[in-house]
Amino acid sequence: MSKKRCRRKGLVKFFSSVGNGVFGLGGAVQKITPMHRTAAVDKKGEVEERFEKTDKMLPVARHEENFDDWEGESGVREVRRRFSPRPAKFSNFQGWGQRISKFFRGLDVDLYRANMRTTPESYAVKIVGGSCLVTVIAITLMVFLNMPGWAVFSCGALVFLFSIFFIRSYPRRRLSARVAELNRMLPYALRHMGTQLSSGIGLPETVTSVSRSDYGVLSEEFGRIIWDMNKGVSFEEALVLLDERVPSEPLRRATRQIRRALRTGGDLSRVLNLLADEASFEMRMKLRDYTQSLNLLTMIYMFVSAVIPAMLMIAMNLSSGGRAGISPQVAGVIYLLLLPFLLFYFILMIKRLEPRL
Repeated sequence: MSKKRCRRKGLVKFFSSVGNGVFGLGGAVQKITPMHRTAAVDKKGEVEERFEKTDKMLPVARHEENFDDWEGESGVREVRRRFSPRPAKFSNFQGWGQRISKFFRGLDVDLYRANMRTTPESYAVKIVGGSCLVTVIAITLMVFLNMPGWAVFSCGALVFLFSIFFIRSYPRRRLSARVAELNRMLPYALRHMGTQLSSGIGLPETVTSVSRSDYGVLSEEFGRIIWDMNKGVSFEEALVLLDERVPSEPLRRATRQIRRALRTGGDLSRVLNLLADEASFEMRMKLRDYTQSLNLLTMIYMFVSAVIPAMLMIAMNLSSGGRAGISPQVAGVIYLLLLPFLLFYFILMIKRLEPRL
């Protein structure tokens, strides 16, 4: 009997220990599950928290210099502004500026993308004022050349319309210049980011380092990313705003890879180095195409600068001999206005087609 009791006690202890182990394992699983959930939530906001910490590294003076005027703040900085935007703030010009800005659709978007710290109303006043000034100068010159009244009126109207178009397209031309400079500096910035990521530095610190480096427009745009995040925008949304603000295909490919790495993970440093090599190759191909097109452009420039003036001189000699030809007034307008403008515009076009390396 004593042996059976000892066996029963041994079995009871064994099963009780197994049961306690099962219950203990279940309690541990219940404790681990909320810990994993908390870790996932904390990891999701890790990028934003690190950006908030790294933003303290940026100088406060630079932050105020870049973005105070964008919000249109007044006060002490109002005295330091130039006089050119002030006429748009007068009561008589504010109504005109609001009406004119409605006529130019998409002006606010173009000013925002070109990073021009001015309101659409003030820029609309500049468009009309500058066009009127250029038209007055052109009409004065045509009157000085004793041109007929219909020619003065028609040429004045054309000059006014062309001036409006030229000043209105300035934000888009500025945006194109900014995109060209950004594409030129993008391979160096991508290699910079790839080197820091491969050395163990986090993505928020890398973006902050690029914004503080001397990459021109690219550093400025990365600084605007940090500024957007300080206003409550997430990192992925700030990258989406960057894509909408800067129409650069190499930059969009880079931001797309960064967003994908944030969602799924991966070797981002290797991908950024590959994108840098691809951007450098595209720049070399653009330079080759530009050098091939210079021969044709040089021939056109020589024709406009040498052949056309000689033909006009022959036409004037024919007109002075009593035959039908070009009058001296018209020839003066062509020599003093048309040909210099065409040559100047042609040089600008050649300079604009030149790739920036």
